[in-house]
Amino acid sequence: MLHKDVLKLLCPLELDGDYEQDIEIEGKHLDSAQARAEVLLKEIFPDQSYELLCCWERVCGLVPGANDTLQMRRDTVIRKLRERGGISKKYFIDLAATMGYTIRIEELKPFMAGIGRAGDTLYVKESIFIWRIKVSGQSLYYFKAGQAAAGERLLWWPDQSVLENLFNELKPAHTYIIFDYS
Repeated sequence: MLHKDVLKLLCPLELDGDYEQDIEIEGKHLDSAQARAEVLLKEIFPDQSYELLCCWERVCGLVPGANDTLQMRRDTVIRKLRERGGISKKYFIDLAATMGYTIRIEELKPFMAGIGRAGDTLYVKESIFIWRIKVSGQSLYYFKAGQAAAGERLLWWPDQSVLENLFNELKPAHTYIIFDYS
C-alpha cells in the first residue's frame, strides 16, 4: 500500500481543491523516505554495504587499493572487525588462512654453543626478533552476482602488500618480518 493511500484514510472527509495533489506529493516523499530507510538497513552491515563502504573503511583505518574489487573491500572490512589480536604463531597462521594464504613462520635462532650443530646457519643474537614467513597459496576473488559490482573483473587476487601491511600492523613491536614468496 502506498503512503498516499494511507494518508487518504487519515481524513474521512471528501475534500476538493489541491487536497488530492498535496496528498500525492506527500505520499511520494514518504515512499522515498521509506525506500532510503530500507537501503540504510542493508548498509549497516559491511557484508552488504555499498554506499557506506568507504565509511566502514575509514572507521576500520583501511585504505582500499586502486584495483580492489567490491567483494575484496567488504572482506577486508569484515576481517578487520573480527580481529581479536594475539602474538602467537598460530594466530598469525590462522589469520593468513582467513585471507587465503598458507604460511609457515620460522623464528630465526642464533647459533649457540651446545645447542647448534655443524651446518646450522649462523645468525647474530638479535635474530631472535626476526620472523621469516614463507607464503604459499593465493586467495582468489571470483565475480559473484549479488556480491560484485558491474565493471569488475571476473577473477582477481589481492596484492601481497595487503598481507604484509596487516602482519606489520599486528606483529609484536620488537620483531621484524621477512616475507618469502618462493
